[in-house]
Amino acid sequence: MTVYVGSREVGGESDAWSTPAWLVEWIRLELGWEPFDFDPCAAPETAKATDFVSEETGDGLAIPWRGSTVWLNPPYSRQARWLAKAAEESRTNGLRIAALVLPSFDAAYWRPSVWNSASELWLLEGRIAFERNGRPVANSTNKSCIVVFDGGRARTAQDEPVVRFLCPPYPPRLPRSSCC
Repeated sequence: MTVYVGSREVGGESDAWSTPAWLVEWIRLELGWEPFDFDPCAAPETAKATDFVSEETGDGLAIPWRGSTVWLNPPYSRQARWLAKAAEESRTNGLRIAALVLPSFDAAYWRPSVWNSASELWLLEGRIAFERNGRPVANSTNKSCIVVFDGGRARTAQDEPVVRFLCPPYPPRLPRSSCC
């Protein structure tokens, strides 16, 4: 997703943030995929795919996803439902999906939706400066990870996702983690 739709308010702040375009492009290039062609959880002004679903046009959780390469950055406050949907869409419709989410290894939904379903899990070094009104805001208190569902890759019950530790090429104007 690009902007968190239907976001929750916490202390006057919402989890409605836009994913930086440079990060989406870096992920796509790392995967060697064509441009993302569907974003089921977006806003018109920040969608990262030509075909998208927004609050105004529907509910990405309630419809079949389309295209072949899907970008997903759901509201962190509701990522469990979105990850379960991503796992289902990848498994049943062969979609390739890259999901930017919080690493929640101890959450009850993580094993069935991610560990037992994803082909790769990328743990990102540093913190992403998400955008508000088109400007990066470098105050994230959370780590992020990329969950890759490769609908074309057969999984068995014994398979585990490939785990990678990566440092994105943060733009020079943004602070970097000391490891990058």
